[in-house]
Amino acid sequence: MRQFTVGCRYWIGILSILCLGRAMSQNLVENPSFEAFLECPDHLGNFGEDLKYWSVPTQGTTDYFNSCSLSMGVPVNFMGEQTSKFGEAYLGFYMYAPEDYREYIQGELKEPLKKGVVYTLSFYISLAENSDHVVRDFDVLFSTKPIGIKIKKGLTKWQLSKIEDNIFTAVEILGNDFITDDNAWTKISTTFLATGGEKFITIGNFKNNASTRRQRLVKEKNVNGAYYFLDMVYVGEGMQTYALDEPHIFENVHFNFDEFHLGEKGEQEIMRVYNYLQSDSTLNIVINGYTDNLGTSSYNMDLSVKRAMSVANRLIQLGLAGQRIAYNGFGAAQPLGNNEDEEGRARNRRVEFIISKTLEE
Repeated sequence: MRQFTVGCRYWIGILSILCLGRAMSQNLVENPSFEAFLECPDHLGNFGEDLKYWSVPTQGTTDYFNSCSLSMGVPVNFMGEQTSKFGEAYLGFYMYAPEDYREYIQGELKEPLKKGVVYTLSFYISLAENSDHVVRDFDVLFSTKPIGIKIKKGLTKWQLSKIEDNIFTAVEILGNDFITDDNAWTKISTTFLATGGEKFITIGNFKNNASTRRQRLVKEKNVNGAYYFLDMVYVGEGMQTYALDEPHIFENVHFNFDEFHLGEKGEQEIMRVYNYLQSDSTLNIVINGYTDNLGTSSYNMDLSVKRAMSVANRLIQLGLAGQRIAYNGFGAAQPLGNNEDEEGRARNRRVEFIISKTLEE
């Protein structure tokens, strides 16, 4: 039997609202942040050897990094410097390389997915500093059985069509913006409808070079590829939910200095909040904007209001009733980072939100 099902297509910029579900549940991914290992990594291409519950589906040499190692360490390693998002470890792999070379990760789920149930999928990505290419898109494949093909090229639909006795559900995460951040982690998240029986997850780029949306960067070190770090894979039933009456930060809604326009990177996160609010008509949202400490207090107060208003307007454009939204600006108050350096100031240029049953400005 050969079966290949393509799930809903998703955009990092605009997430389909056709796939709604229940509140999020336990993470079904075994060893989701790659902390449980058999051996401390000491050489390249070790991901399929050293980890519990994880493997590689091809002959691509995915890398495993852990703070226990000197040669494959965290935060400093041969591809740059990056602290882990969770725990002490993460992986690294090529999403694009010459001659259609690809690397993947394949993980095991705690239980098979249920037919017709909506699941949330998420993971964190960071561009490696030494990468000289970037991509927009990520692909995820769920299967009833593990994949094992002796190739170093991409797992294209043609390659998958030759596999017998396996059922696939594909999720394409298509971005409107290149993922270029080599400092912070970017959260990738979407929902999909399960075919039923899927027990394994594979993450990577299932397109050949001609079909891959990519861009070359100007770098002193040219590795001739798009290499990304990845941490914390999540698969669970339903859509993301939020604790009520508590502040939450829009993790991927960032603003350049002295700007209040929304970038494409934060659209996906705003859509998740919108979907949650639309699932319960009794919920309301208060949006609070902030700035760094550069500029006068009055100017920063006005700028912070505009940042909060830009998010509020986006929710209204998506279809949320305006009477369910309030927004405020607090200028440079309540900084999260050190205003003495650019990294800290960037953290302070943020928008937070509070979801509650009542609406208090």
